[in-house]
Amino acid sequence: MIRNSLDWTCIESTLRHQANTKIDTPDNRYQVCRMINNIGAEITLLSKAEVLARRGNRHSAIELLEKINNDIELVEEFILVAALIG
Repeated sequence: MIRNSLDWTCIESTLRHQANTKIDTPDNRYQVCRMINNIGAEITLLSKAEVLARRGNRHSAIELLEKINNDIELVEEFILVAALIG
């Protein structure tokens, strides 16, 4: 879970480390890395939305933050399943 766009760097490095150490299949590892890259693109949008939120438009930032947190949970679940499958 992240609270703002600045928290992403720690989570990203953790997810990439888990993907590289726990997933044996190169195809699955590639898919997880693509998912992480997509979240990174969403983080850029969240950063811009946070600037707008400081100016009064909080709605879009809150929606993006919820979507990103759901995507992070999905990646964590995918890593777990891929690690169990082998």
